[in-house]
Amino acid sequence: MSRGRVTPLGGLGIAGVTIAVLLASFFIARTPDAQLGEGLIPHPAPATDRAQVEYTLEEGRSAGDIGSDLEALGVLKSGEQFEFLVSLMGLTRNLSAGDYVLKRNSSALSVVSELTVQESAPVLRVTFPEGTRIEEMAVIAERAGFGTKEEFLAAAAAALPPPVFLDAFPQGATLQGYLFPDTYFMPVGSTAAELIAYMLRTLEERFTPELRAAAQARGLNTHQALTLASIVEREAVLAEERPRIAGVFYNRLEAQDMLGADPTVQFAISLLPGSVEEFGYWKKELTREDLKVESPYNTREVPGLPPGPIANPGLDSIKAVANPEETDFYYFVANGVKGDGSHVFAVTFEEHQANIARYNPP
Repeated sequence: MSRGRVTPLGGLGIAGVTIAVLLASFFIARTPDAQLGEGLIPHPAPATDRAQVEYTLEEGRSAGDIGSDLEALGVLKSGEQFEFLVSLMGLTRNLSAGDYVLKRNSSALSVVSELTVQESAPVLRVTFPEGTRIEEMAVIAERAGFGTKEEFLAAAAAALPPPVFLDAFPQGATLQGYLFPDTYFMPVGSTAAELIAYMLRTLEERFTPELRAAAQARGLNTHQALTLASIVEREAVLAEERPRIAGVFYNRLEAQDMLGADPTVQFAISLLPGSVEEFGYWKKELTREDLKVESPYNTREVPGLPPGPIANPGLDSIKAVANPEETDFYYFVANGVKGDGSHVFAVTFEEHQANIARYNPP
């Protein structure tokens, strides 16, 4: 999607805008505290973090709202300085709605210029839902304009996770589970390899040292944590149930039992020749034979965690694995009566069987 059209600058004219910019530059550079009050304009040391930040400027947003947004994103040190500049330059109604790629620690004047004066560079926008596989992401990336799906898959096969994940990254493993699902904005012409590098950096930012340490305290390295998070992502529909479902799986891991997660069976089935063409990546109706398929990913037959993630989990599932609910529940089944994606939980197998009969009959 390209950014919104640049609104003409009304009665200011080019000369007027130039004068306003120069005046604004003079006042901000020479006497910001005198103009806006002591302490309102911070004087930070030179910043080195100039990472890109995606921002959608929606129609109707005020300069104050936009300034607050950009300050929260780290693009600006002071949203009030941005608001003052926009007002001083007479551009209150000339902020152009659309999708932008900005840089952190930018000057207020440069951001005002990007949002109002200069022609906007077109950007690509792509959204990857939580719980999608790399193969599904490749199709989404192709539709968004990041080259072909084959190029995406090749770039994913050639890339490695960020260094903080390498110690736990098994030899021969793929990036399944490591491409963080989110909405990304990148300039038109960006390659699949550049998009994948961006997704890997985002995983490192979101899967914070604190979350990694919390998972480690529960006996899981980063690869194992992402593996369990991918299973939680595919099992859970409601965000509030993710910590409880993670708690159930931890109970089964502690007992050295089988996780019994159908999404892992779906993943195992998809690896069979011709299965994806016939059933897609996630076969909906699993048969008794499917549940017994020979595969290290079949957690109905093999105890413990599978070799790696089955999909790419979102932040809520990663958090659930790092901080699961402490529970005695050992079983859960979808609540077919409500049909809202919720589950019914049980401590004993007898309770579980009763729940199946009541909430999810054949």
